[in-house]
Amino acid sequence: MPFHAVWVVALVLLIVGLCMMLSVSAAGALTLPSGDKFLYVKQQGITAIAAIVGLLIVSRIDYRKLRGLSVVFLALIAAVLLLMHIPGVSRSEGGASSYIPLGPLTFQPSEFAKLAVVLAGAHLLSVRKSVRNDFRSFMLPFGVTGVAICLLVLAEPDLGTAIIVAGLLLGMLWIAGMKLRHWIVIAGVGAAGAVAFTFSSPVRMARVLSFLNPSADPHGSSFQLSQSLVALGRGGWFGVGPGESVQKFSYLPKAHTDMIFAILGEEFGLIGAGFVILLFGVFAVACWRLARRCADPMGRYLIAGCGMLVTLQAVVNIGGVIGALPLTGVPLPFISYGRNSLIVMLLSVGIILSVARSAPACRVSSAANKRYENVTRIDRRRGDRWARGARSGAG
Repeated sequence: MPFHAVWVVALVLLIVGLCMMLSVSAAGALTLPSGDKFLYVKQQGITAIAAIVGLLIVSRIDYRKLRGLSVVFLALIAAVLLLMHIPGVSRSEGGASSYIPLGPLTFQPSEFAKLAVVLAGAHLLSVRKSVRNDFRSFMLPFGVTGVAICLLVLAEPDLGTAIIVAGLLLGMLWIAGMKLRHWIVIAGVGAAGAVAFTFSSPVRMARVLSFLNPSADPHGSSFQLSQSLVALGRGGWFGVGPGESVQKFSYLPKAHTDMIFAILGEEFGLIGAGFVILLFGVFAVACWRLARRCADPMGRYLIAGCGMLVTLQAVVNIGGVIGALPLTGVPLPFISYGRNSLIVMLLSVGIILSVARSAPACRVSSAANKRYENVTRIDRRRGDRWARGARSGAG
């Protein structure tokens, strides 16, 4: 059941996302130079088809073959993140130099850095030389490598993606069994660094202040959050209807990417938005159950890490849209427009399915064995009796 829940939920969320792209494409036609009212949904649909093919291929590959590839993949992503800081290589968008133009396409290495941290963490944490839960065995090499990737993303600067990478790093360390006091120290240092980085920029400080008091500057730093809340308020319980959103017509910035959940809430109301949140909850529970069932440490870390990648990013995005968290600019998995993000999310689902398909399962607990011990003994006696009876009858 959890195995099928993972891919079914991902498919439903993907369909929801394509429907929302069809809705916001009509508004995008008024602002895009091409005037194509189907541009967003066409590009997202083509990417979805390619990513689903990748998902199917990855789900059929034995996940153990990812051990060596995970380190190589992490090294390549780190090298590309370093190249981003060479003038002329990257393209700036939203204040961060996070894209590399490749003709009609763009490559965002920070999106793939999330998956690289999960893959490398699953491999490195499962082959730790020390069986004790000492600080050194967790931080070398995985902890230090994860921090380095986080700093490279932060230098773009992309605080939202860096927070996701840091969350994945802390989550992987926690699942691997790091001592609580060590984990608290690392989390505290990371939180202090994030606060210091936020205070170093007036733009980031304005985002925090708008989160604390959205009504303080509704036409300035709080404009995006204010318009998001207006969209959610217009939706009410059942929404204004599919395609009937008003906020998507240039009232809500980035309506097709980071703020798509607000448009979804406007068109489908609290019921529709709550259904999407429920789907992410089902996805998280299914991944948790699959991870508990997996006997191989690497497989367990892969399922847990990929599950965290999807659900953590969903929490950060939805929390920012509804005003429960500061806006960070991360896309909503499977639903927001973003070709790099969609590829990473669907590949993560493929990895989860690969592990669930081929990893050894945990043995039944001793209590369950005792419960069925008498049944097994009775069946064995019955078989012996039937065998003896057959032999005597034949004689």
